[in-house]
Amino acid sequence: MNVTTLDAEGNSFKIYKLYKDRWTIENQGIRYLSQRWSLRDLAGRNLNSIQARIWTILMLYNAVKILEMKYEGKMEKLQDEMREKGERSYLSGSALIVYGRDKYYGIFSGVKYAELVAKFTAKSTAKSTAKEIARELEKMLVEKASKKKIAELIKRLKQE
Repeated sequence: MNVTTLDAEGNSFKIYKLYKDRWTIENQGIRYLSQRWSLRDLAGRNLNSIQARIWTILMLYNAVKILEMKYEGKMEKLQDEMREKGERSYLSGSALIVYGRDKYYGIFSGVKYAELVAKFTAKSTAKSTAKEIARELEKMLVEKASKKKIAELIKRLKQE
């Protein structure tokens, strides 16, 4: 016995197939969202915070699906990188949201952010050192410094 709101006079096999497909989509979708996006981890105790988390997850899920369709190769590479780093979920674990110029932002693990800060610090230190060297050499040239002073500067730089 089948109970349905659809036209009973229509093709019953077609109705069965539609319901079966719907069941598969719903179950697979819920499982994916639960495992990959931590849908069942409630973010609060009141209805508004729970709804906000669910809506956010669904919007992010849709955004990722759109990106996967639009930038298929790049998204596969990104997903491989995420798997390599052991990311369990797009929303799992602690993360830092770092805001930059022109309304750009990035989401990083603490370790990845520390690596980026170290790289930036090394680059900016190298730039400032290069500027200091250029200023010192320019000053020596203006003063028409002797070769001895220039040799001392070069020796000091090699020691650092």
